[in-house]
Amino acid sequence: MRSWRYPRPCCCRTHPVAEEEVSPNVVAAALALLGRLQSEPPTVHIALAQVVEKEWSDLHASKLKESEASVRRADEKISYLWGIASTMNSAPAGSYVQFRSLRFPQRLHDVAEKIVRFARVIEGNEDFQRAVGLRIGAGAASAAPRRPEYGDCLLTEQYLDLCLRLRANGFTHPCVFVSSNTRDFGEPKAPRPPLDREFRSIQLDFAYDFAAAEALLES
Repeated sequence: MRSWRYPRPCCCRTHPVAEEEVSPNVVAAALALLGRLQSEPPTVHIALAQVVEKEWSDLHASKLKESEASVRRADEKISYLWGIASTMNSAPAGSYVQFRSLRFPQRLHDVAEKIVRFARVIEGNEDFQRAVGLRIGAGAASAAPRRPEYGDCLLTEQYLDLCLRLRANGFTHPCVFVSSNTRDFGEPKAPRPPLDREFRSIQLDFAYDFAAAEALLES
C-alpha cells in the first residue's frame, strides 16, 4: 500500500460520463482533479471499481452521441428563434453562437476519458463476491429487499475494503466516495444504513459530485 501513502485518494463511483446536467462547478472540479492526477507525483488518486470501468467502456460512445445530438437540437432551436427575431427587427447586432462549433461534448468526454485512464481499477475476486452475496441477502444498502443492485453492492464492498486497508496502514488523508445515486446510497449527509456506520467507521466521506469531493479533499 505504500504507493497510497502521501497522495490523497478519492474513491469514485460517479459514472465519468454524467447522465445528470453538468454544472460549471463540477467541470471545474473535474479539471482540477485531472491536473492533480497528472502531476508528478500525483496529489490525488481516483479508484474505480471494475464494474464502473466496464460501464464507461460500454456507454461512453453512446453518451457522447446523445450529448452532441442535444447540442445540435439546441442550435436548431436558437436558429429558429433568431430567425423570428430577425424578421421582427429585434435580433441583437452580430451573429449568435453555434454551440456545435465549441465541441464541448467531445471536450467533456476527453476529460472523463483521461480520468478513467489515470484511475486505479479495483478488480473483483471471490471474497468480494461472498461479501456481495451477504449484503444482498440481508437487503442492506446499497441493496434493498427485492432490489439486489449487484453492481452497486460490488463496488460498495470494493471501496470499503480499499479504505479499510488504507486506514490499517496508517493513511490519514481524506478518502471520498462519490456518487449521485441517492436512491441506492442515500444522501451524502445521510447515507442509507448500514452505509452510514460503515463509512463512519473508516472515515470515508460521501460526496454527490466532483465539486463536493474536491472541497472535502481540501478540508
